[in-house]
Amino acid sequence: MATQEPSPPSSMESNKPGFPKKILGNKLEDKHLCNCCHNILRRPFQAQCGHRFCSYCFNRTVSNGPQKCNACIKEDIFEEPTSILKQGCAFPDNAVRREVENLSAVCINESCTWTGSIKEYELNHEGKCEFMIIPCPSCKERIRFNEQERHNERECPERTLNCKYCKEPFHFKNIKAHDEICPKYPMICEGCAKKKIPREKYVDHIKFCSKFRTPCRFHVVGCDMSVEKEKIHDHERAYAYEHLNLLLHYIMGMKVSMEGLQPQGLELAGHKLLELQQSLRQLEARVSQLSTTSSGPPVQGAAASSSSSSTGPPGPPVSAPLPPPPTLAPTLSVSTSFTPLPSSVGAALELQLHSEKTKVAELGRRCTELEVKSGTFENVVCVLNREVERFATTLEASNRQHKLDQDKIEALSNKVRQLERTVGLKDLTVAEMEGRLREMSATTFDGVFVWRISDFAKKRQDAIAGRAPAMFSPAFYTSKYGYKMCLRIYLNGDGTGRGSHLSLFFVVMRGLSDALLKWPFNQKVTLMLLDQSNREHIIDAFRPDVTSSSFQRPVSEMNIASGCPLFCPLSKLDGKNSYIRDDTIFIKAICDLGAIGRWSGAYTTLAAAKSPGSADQVSQLDLSLQLSMKNLAQKQQEELQLDMSSCLQPRVMGNGKLLSSSLSLSVKLLNPSWNCERGLWKKVACTNTASSPSTRIDIWSRGLG
Repeated sequence: MATQEPSPPSSMESNKPGFPKKILGNKLEDKHLCNCCHNILRRPFQAQCGHRFCSYCFNRTVSNGPQKCNACIKEDIFEEPTSILKQGCAFPDNAVRREVENLSAVCINESCTWTGSIKEYELNHEGKCEFMIIPCPSCKERIRFNEQERHNERECPERTLNCKYCKEPFHFKNIKAHDEICPKYPMICEGCAKKKIPREKYVDHIKFCSKFRTPCRFHVVGCDMSVEKEKIHDHERAYAYEHLNLLLHYIMGMKVSMEGLQPQGLELAGHKLLELQQSLRQLEARVSQLSTTSSGPPVQGAAASSSSSSTGPPGPPVSAPLPPPPTLAPTLSVSTSFTPLPSSVGAALELQLHSEKTKVAELGRRCTELEVKSGTFENVVCVLNREVERFATTLEASNRQHKLDQDKIEALSNKVRQLERTVGLKDLTVAEMEGRLREMSATTFDGVFVWRISDFAKKRQDAIAGRAPAMFSPAFYTSKYGYKMCLRIYLNGDGTGRGSHLSLFFVVMRGLSDALLKWPFNQKVTLMLLDQSNREHIIDAFRPDVTSSSFQRPVSEMNIASGCPLFCPLSKLDGKNSYIRDDTIFIKAICDLGAIGRWSGAYTTLAAAKSPGSADQVSQLDLSLQLSMKNLAQKQQEELQLDMSSCLQPRVMGNGKLLSSSLSLSVKLLNPSWNCERGLWKKVACTNTASSPSTRIDIWSRGLG
């Protein structure tokens, strides 16, 4: 039994012919060419004769049965059966395949700079080159592969677009034709100049537009003026003489035309009258023939007439002469003497006469019935005409009412849309006012602000995922007309603290009273993460850098944030701690008001009754007084004049010296860097110390006026 011949492995088959010669440049060798397509071998097969073919070319050649090798014939080395190509007689030439695949190649597409091996070209570049020229599947235009998307979106005349008016799809090349028929295409009224009227409503608009120009009603007689609808009556009154003149000329012209046509009409009527008279004579002759036949023995001519009448079907008379009956001799004439007819002929004539009479009676009866029916139908038609006219009038009134209803509906729809827009604007205003109300409810005016951040875990996850990396606090102020500020927090850190620390920043915002304030902002800022058990607050403080743009007068809604990117390690917040309670944290900001509050500062004096054992207390209070006044005074020495007219008790100043009771007192400040301007002083507090009930402390403060 013969064994089955091996076939090429499927992995070596290809559905493409050889590679184009251009990819090798000038390095082309004949041994690398296919003997069928004469291109560079792709998946080479070697036949028994030694010639090589591409897998695709070989399979295509032997698909119709065994074939002779053209290369062997061309080289004159043909011999059977070696030079016969058929399935199973060739094998994959892997050595040549590897040699071909390792050859250096370049891309054949213009402007492409790709280089590599033929194997890399086949695997990674062939069919994927951005500079490859391909036909557009819609318009068949040849374009580059990398320009296909732009061509399909912007250039292809066959691309499909949706009309921006009616939303119907159409081809770009038909855009003008679509605009001509688009029912939603915006039209402009030539009368009132109203724009954006949909084409489907344009006809209805011009019917009722009082500004639309229409031809004059007398345009049929020659008036070529177009007048606005609301002025048509004024035009007719103003041009009444001209209209009558045009109408007169038109009627005279019609009269002349009718006179020219009158002879032809009379001639036609005369011809019809002659035809009617001829038909009447024929009917009279036929009736007389029938009467003669019924009164006595007929003559040959009468018999002929009767016979002729009986042979044909009843119908209208004809102008041709009646033919004689076939049984009589044609040579007999009317002048021939009367001779009796055979009895058989007489009987036949009697039957024919009776039949004719019956038919005439039937026709008369039918004519009478038709006349009666015609009269009835005429009455019915009159009634129907009146009903049609009535229904037409009703329909016209209904159409007018429908049009009025449509106009009312359109007007009400416009009002509803306007009200919807108004309600939308009101909703936006209400939402804005609610936001402002929430912001005002959280706003403080003393430079101290506590920010409560709830849902901390969820907001931190949003920060880690990048959905909301930063949060802004509501605004707060140093005073009612003071600086406007807010806080900005990064729950997953920012900059150097990203992923490891909680970052907290201070932001100076643009306020309504910025023109009245001193710039740059130069107040000490303290930021705190509050320990909700009041044990270990995390505190960071800084004094602004006056050269930084973050503390200059804002020119936009807010300045660049400045603060602490490493404010608090996130590790402190991950474990069990007292900073997070009920998934909530509290951030506190304190702005050292300095000389920007309602009172520019607080200057304190101590008033103590002279008593044994109070010297230490006075020294401690003196030290506290120095620390408090140091933050409020300017850097220069000045004498401070205190008005003590309202106090008669002795006063102890910061240096511990007892002063006599007097109306005014001059005090030398202990620190030469302190400076207080002269102003009005008032007592703001009076307390007794717990350790010494005889010691009283009066606190005095200077106001701004």
